Amino acid sequence: MRKALLALSAVLIASTGAGAQEVSTQEILQKLQALEQKVQQLEKENRQLRKLLSERGYAVSPGRSTTDRLKVGGRVLFRGTYSENEGKTIWGDPANGFTVRKARLFVSGKVNDDTKFKIMIRADRGAPVELWDAHLTYSPSYLPFGVKMGLFKVPLSLSYLKSGTKLSLPERPVAVNWIAPVWRDVGVALQTKPLYGVKFTAAVINGDGWNSSKIYNQDGKYAYVFAADAKLVSNDSYGLRFRLGYEGGTDHSPKLVYTKYGAVSVKRHLIDAETELSLKDYGLTFMGGYLFDNPTDAKSSTGASVSLGNAKGYYIQVDWGTFFDSKLHLVGRYSWVDPNDNVDDSYDVDYTTFGFYYLIHGWQTALRASYTFAHERHGSGTANNLLTTEFQLLF
Repeated sequence: MRKALLALSAVLIASTGAGAQEVSTQEILQKLQALEQKVQQLEKENRQLRKLLSERGYAVSPGRSTTDRLKVGGRVLFRGTYSENEGKTIWGDPANGFTVRKARLFVSGKVNDDTKFKIMIRADRGAPVELWDAHLTYSPSYLPFGVKMGLFKVPLSLSYLKSGTKLSLPERPVAVNWIAPVWRDVGVALQTKPLYGVKFTAAVINGDGWNSSKIYNQDGKYAYVFAADAKLVSNDSYGLRFRLGYEGGTDHSPKLVYTKYGAVSVKRHLIDAETELSLKDYGLTFMGGYLFDNPTDAKSSTGASVSLGNAKGYYIQVDWGTFFDSKLHLVGRYSWVDPNDNVDDSYDVDYTTFGFYYLIHGWQTALRASYTFAHERHGSGTANNLLTTEFQLLF
C-alpha cells in the first residue's frame, strides 16, 4: 500500500510539473525521499502509540455504540467481600457476600462542534434508579475556555476525578473519601487551558451533594471550588502531574465527614494537594496526596453550634505493571485520616492495602482484588480487615 501511494505521488508530481514547467528527475527523487521519510515517521508514531496503549492496558471497545453525535455505554461492577466485622465493611457495604456494586448506563454526544452533553443513571447496590450525571459542556473553538453546567463531579480531588472504571484498587484512599467532597453536585464550572498541560478550574456549586431529595439548594448558600492542574512532565519515559485545589463556602452534603460529630453544615476552608509520578520504562506509577480542612460555623440539624477541630489526612500509593505480564498490575497503598484533630481521636483511621488488577481486555473487562488492614480507633478497637474482589465489565 505504501509503495502504491509513493508511486501515485510520483505520477502526480510528474504530471503537475508537465502542465506547468519541466521537473527534473533529481527534484522528483528528492520529493519522493521526503515523502518516504514522512510515511516512515507516521508509521513509527503509530507503532509507539499502539505500544503505549498496550502497556497501559487499554483496548478498543467495539461493544460501545457510537456515532459522530451519540455514544451509548454502561458499566457493571460485581463485588464480593469478606470482613472480620459481621456488620458493615469499612466502606459501608454488607460485610460478607456478593453485590452488584455498580450498575450504570450513560448517553453522551455532541449538540454541535462546540457543545457536548452527558447523561448517566445508576442503580448501585440494588438501590432505585437515580440520575448520576446530567451536564452540558460548551467549549467554543475561538476562545480558550469552556463552561460546564448541570450535575457533575465536584472538580477538586485528583483521585476522585479519576474515572472509577480505571481505579487501581476497589476504593479511593480513605483520606480522600472522608475529607474531599467525593460526590456529585449541581452547579457551574469554568475551565481554561492557557498553556499546554495546564488547566485552571473555578466552580460554584450548591454544596448539598446529590440524591433524589437534593434537587434544590436547601440552605440558600453555595460552595466554591478553585483548582490548578499541571502536567509538569509528559514524555515517553516520564510523567509528572500535580493538582492543587481549594474549597470554600458552605458544605451541607449528607456525605459530610463531620456528621460523625453531629454537624450537618460547615463552612469549609479545604486545601487538597495531590500528585502522580509515572516511570513508564519501569511500569511504575506513584500517587500521593495531603488534605487539610479548617471548618468553621458548624451547625447541627437543629441549628445549634458544633465544636470541630481540623480535619487532615494523606495517602501514598504505588502501582507496578509487571514486566512478565503487561496486563497484571500489583498495587499498594497507605492512607491515614483524622477528621477532628485537637478534639478527639475516636474516629482516626489508617488503612494499609495490598492488591492487584488484571486487564483481561483493557479496562473494558477487568479483575481487581485487595486486602485491607484496617486500624481504627473506636475505644477498644474493631476487627475490621477486609478482603475485596471485583469483576468489571464495560459495554
